[in-house]
Amino acid sequence: MKNTLQLFIILCLILTITSIKNLRLGFIFVHSDTENGDLIGFDMSGGIVPVVLDRIKKEELLINYNFTVFYDFDNCTSSKSIGKTYEMIAKKKADVIFGPTCNEGALKAAFLANYYNKPIFVWGLTYSDSIVDFDQLNNLYTPQPRILSLAMTAIDVIQLFNWSSLSFLYAPRSHKKCSKLYEEFTEAINVINLQNVEIYSLQTSTPPLGSEYDRFIDETKIRSRIIISCFDRIRWKRDFLLKMYDRGLNNFEYVHLNLEYEGKGFYSYSYDINNEPKPLYVDSKEKNDGRDGDAFEMAKKMLILDREKEYALTKEIINEAIQRIKEWPFFCKTCNITRKQSLNRYAGYLGDSVYSWAVMLNKSLKIYGNDIFNNPSEYRNQCKQIKYGYTGHMSFNNDCIRLPYIFLNGLDKNGKQRIWLNYTFINRSHYNRIENVPSNLFKSTIFENWDNNIPLNEPICGYLNNKCPKQFFKAHFTKLIATFSTIFLIGIIIIIIIIRYIHKLKIKREEENKKWKIDPISLKELSKNINRNTNNSYIDTKTASNVCLKKLDQINKKNKYIFLFFNNEIVVGKKHKFKVILSDEDSIELLKIYHMDHENINKFIGMSYNENLSVSFWRFCKKGSLHDFLQNDIPYFDTFFMISFAKDICNGLNYLHSSYIQFHGTLTSKVCFVNDRWQIKISNFDLKRLFKNDEISKKELLWRSPECLRNDNFIGSKESDIYSYGIILSEIISKGNFWNLKTRKESIEELIYLIKKQTFNKIRPDIVIPLELETEIDTNFINLVESCWDEDPSRRPTTKEIEKVLRNLNDGDTKNLMDHIFLILEEHAKRLNDEIDKRTEEIVQEKKKCDILLQKMLPSEVANKLKFGKIIEPETFENVTILFADIVKFTNIQLKCSPFEIVTLVNELFSLFDNLIESKDVYKVETIGDGYLCVSGLPTRNGDMHSKEIADLALGLLDISNRFTIQHLNNEKINLRIGCNSGPCVAGVVGLSMPRYCLFGDTVNTASRMESNSKSGKIHITESCSSLLKSFGCYIIESRGEVIIKGKGIMNTYWLIGKT
Repeated sequence: MKNTLQLFIILCLILTITSIKNLRLGFIFVHSDTENGDLIGFDMSGGIVPVVLDRIKKEELLINYNFTVFYDFDNCTSSKSIGKTYEMIAKKKADVIFGPTCNEGALKAAFLANYYNKPIFVWGLTYSDSIVDFDQLNNLYTPQPRILSLAMTAIDVIQLFNWSSLSFLYAPRSHKKCSKLYEEFTEAINVINLQNVEIYSLQTSTPPLGSEYDRFIDETKIRSRIIISCFDRIRWKRDFLLKMYDRGLNNFEYVHLNLEYEGKGFYSYSYDINNEPKPLYVDSKEKNDGRDGDAFEMAKKMLILDREKEYALTKEIINEAIQRIKEWPFFCKTCNITRKQSLNRYAGYLGDSVYSWAVMLNKSLKIYGNDIFNNPSEYRNQCKQIKYGYTGHMSFNNDCIRLPYIFLNGLDKNGKQRIWLNYTFINRSHYNRIENVPSNLFKSTIFENWDNNIPLNEPICGYLNNKCPKQFFKAHFTKLIATFSTIFLIGIIIIIIIIRYIHKLKIKREEENKKWKIDPISLKELSKNINRNTNNSYIDTKTASNVCLKKLDQINKKNKYIFLFFNNEIVVGKKHKFKVILSDEDSIELLKIYHMDHENINKFIGMSYNENLSVSFWRFCKKGSLHDFLQNDIPYFDTFFMISFAKDICNGLNYLHSSYIQFHGTLTSKVCFVNDRWQIKISNFDLKRLFKNDEISKKELLWRSPECLRNDNFIGSKESDIYSYGIILSEIISKGNFWNLKTRKESIEELIYLIKKQTFNKIRPDIVIPLELETEIDTNFINLVESCWDEDPSRRPTTKEIEKVLRNLNDGDTKNLMDHIFLILEEHAKRLNDEIDKRTEEIVQEKKKCDILLQKMLPSEVANKLKFGKIIEPETFENVTILFADIVKFTNIQLKCSPFEIVTLVNELFSLFDNLIESKDVYKVETIGDGYLCVSGLPTRNGDMHSKEIADLALGLLDISNRFTIQHLNNEKINLRIGCNSGPCVAGVVGLSMPRYCLFGDTVNTASRMESNSKSGKIHITESCSSLLKSFGCYIIESRGEVIIKGKGIMNTYWLIGKT
């Protein structure tokens, strides 16, 4: 039974293998570097074949068949086409031929294949009607529709819109597709016998010349307004659109009907960076000519008749097909597919050819069996089984001629492609037209870009504008002259009235402008003994008692600010570094700034300017700027002080943000001045155009918001003022510790760079709260500061929101700031010195404790690095010596002692050990119970001295233990068991909360084994340690012989006896 089953399985396998047949597919291509290679070349078309074969297998069309593929090239040479076809059929036994791809070669190859009863599928540049002559070539098939169908739809369009005077421009290449289309068009018009149709035509050279376009347009202007075109290259179409634009055809009279069979409509074969096809009016060259807009305007005056879009040939299939040319079955290593984004124009028809053959063979095999291989004419009966291919829907008539789906495409006013008419064909010349919009809406849809009118076949006044009657102007000359004269007089009167009104407004404006204009003669310079330090905004009014007159342009040009007398008061002038030429808008803005008045706004006095110097003047504040004020030692500065200053600045900002100027733009603590009533007044809210060009120091940029720093042309906003306000608040809270510049490691330039840089860890000033105010400052005040300098401007609070927070912080206290100062001044001054002394002493003591503790926990080198915030990386040491020591029979001693006595015992013994270590270059790693671990040679390397240091230590430890007496156990002695080993080791800091300096490596384990295998009162050392000690020549060492060490095996070990 078992043998019978095995025999049955073997027979099934044999039947399965023998039932699989092989189909031999022959392909005839042209090389990509030939004349028509860009249309049908092998490199960018052949890759569709393996994609289709995969589809055939997936759809199980030819289940029991394998494919053998071979190919050759004829380069559209008829003699080669016949020869290659013969070789494939007669020598390579091809079952089906795909190609040739040119008319003449395809016809001759088809006759030869017909002789051998082999089906042949042609594609590409095969436009001849002989291709579809079933009576002569019943073995020839093509998935390409005939050009006649396109010509018939063009005739239908001109009939639909009553056009009869036509200008036909066609620009062919060597395959003469457009020439064939023109022939079909004219022949169809004759066959249909259309009356009154006149056609002017021009065939251009290859490529078309600009002079030919000009000649065509010249003739068109005098005989037609309906232009029909066909171009064998899409870029020629764009050139013609630009020529039409340049020649003035961009009007509502001309209609341009373009005939295509590409399935692209208003798009080209080029792709943009998003892998989307570019419109045909966009320049596809690397260097754009800048005329896409002109071409677009003409494209909106164009309609395109084209077959349906290749929806099945998706971008994914295209990319796959491009890459598959280098794989089975072609394995093309020389194909150039670098940076290619699309297949050749006719590649989709090659895919349809292969797929159509598979579908027809599948259906035919079920009917005729293997006889179908010798009767290719029977394929024709299965054409209608093919529904959808790579070039769209596939419909065939009874003669297996493909019937196209043709669309009339146009652009709407927004440039979006629309399908206005659909044509479906019953046979090559009969069709059904489907209108996507009702005929009564043609004007507002199809002809939306023609001012909602269907262009006439001939303009009302004729092509030469010579068919209109006399002009209206000549018929009513007298009345028109009288009317125009009256209108002219009325206009003159109105103009005079307007001029007078404008003159009065100008005089009034000039008078208003005088309010802010300051005559340099009216300015008086202060006494020469006044300190004009430009970095200090403070000036003592006592030094202004003597004055002398000087011209404004003679003032010292080195100073940014100048102090002068104007109208018996001191004013501060801010000099501008460039010549100011004020516009009318500037004058209006300065006038509005002049009229601005608020208790927290420093009064703008005016501006004085001449050909040499321009200065903006502000009222002088005695106590200087807030920035300088905070630098002083202010004993009475408390939270009330802070909130009062914060409220003053907020009130001033609120006024500015509600005013004409909208925002300050250059807000810093240097432009917030303190007057003699301890009020803050915001100053320097100047012309935006002025401060945009004013020189600004690097330090002043630290008040600027990140968005201002990132954009040199950004002059400011309300949100950027709030950011600057937050920086000022941090100064106030920190009592002038601006950005911690004195202690911060970054330079000002580095800070500016970090502020500009958008990172997760944004950099802002550290809010250093004075010790005496730590308990007084409300956390809401700190939160307010941080919200003001938020990276996102939209999340920063407004001045109204800030006012509300500050009001809550002050608990409604309306006390005057000056009264508050007088109340706390004496108490604060007394407390200050005591507090400083106390805090300083505490800090010093705490620092000493921390340093001592750290030095005991870790090696000094490691401790110092940790103190400075450095990362301690694990380090490898090539050679160190490690010592393990253990108290022998410590458990017996424990049983005789209380826990307190044990602690005292171990502490006394290990303290003696520690004292010994202090004199050695040895680091004590740790003690665990009665165990003691030391190392020499790390963290500071000492050559080979580590072995000597450990040997001396071991001998010293034995000496101490021998002399050590236990006070409460006089009869007991302390005996040590010691083990030493030398070798490499890794050391590093482990842990965060209680970091330890730990050792790792086999050297540590071996040292531990030396100790555990040692004897009481003995020093057990390894061979490596012994070798190092022998090099010093001062130690007594005895061989212990071979010892079995756990985890190590047999080792030669030694006893360290002593020193010579």
